[in-house]
Amino acid sequence: MELTVVSPTFNEAANVQPLIEELRRVLAGLDYEILIVDDDSPDLTWQRVEQIGQSDARVRVLRRQGERGLAPAVVAGFAAARGDAVACIDADLQHDPAILPAMLAELRAGAELVVATRYMEGGGVAGEWNVVRKSGSALITRLTQRALHVRLRDPMSGFFLLSRQEFLARCRGIDPQGFKILLEIAVHMRPRRIAEVPYTFRPRRAGASKLSARVMWEFVKQLRRLRKLHFTAETPRTPRI
Repeated sequence: MELTVVSPTFNEAANVQPLIEELRRVLAGLDYEILIVDDDSPDLTWQRVEQIGQSDARVRVLRRQGERGLAPAVVAGFAAARGDAVACIDADLQHDPAILPAMLAELRAGAELVVATRYMEGGGVAGEWNVVRKSGSALITRLTQRALHVRLRDPMSGFFLLSRQEFLARCRGIDPQGFKILLEIAVHMRPRRIAEVPYTFRPRRAGASKLSARVMWEFVKQLRRLRKLHFTAETPRTPRI
């Protein structure tokens, strides 16, 4: 199997079917599977995916009971994947699945890590963000780039793709408690070649954002820990884009 698309969920019952339908259209002709990793959602997201999977063997659900968190859900999904490549995509339909073939092409062409970005030519944000959210996003992006020396235009992206074998081999010490799993992967892998693919970030279709003050505090702690890890690495590797 060439590709597993992993989507971590919590209370996304209204979004999983539209997401799966979009992925089916975009990935038609490819050898793929869709793995929804659900944190035992009270709205029974996992049950909805099970129902869909009864008529489509390419759709699976991994129901996690007793543990919650986006980053550990992604790690669990990548470990359970059957595809040679693994992609992470949010279930809230803000990430555009249409660019997945282009991302897969970059991996085939030799990129070690492929990241979907809003902040390059061809990318953007649909609709208007208020001043607080726009300035906050820009500040966090610059802070992350400077703190970790990660040469990504959109280091806060939650939409990315890489080789499952590379993930398993080079991310053994990963801490899945952080807010942004991409940063954990980028710092641990230290990829020599990163590819970025532009996309337009879309408005959430249903449900509520998981962002909170507690989540942001966890991100600050994650950033401090990763900065220490980055600068104590024995053999720094400078990513090329």
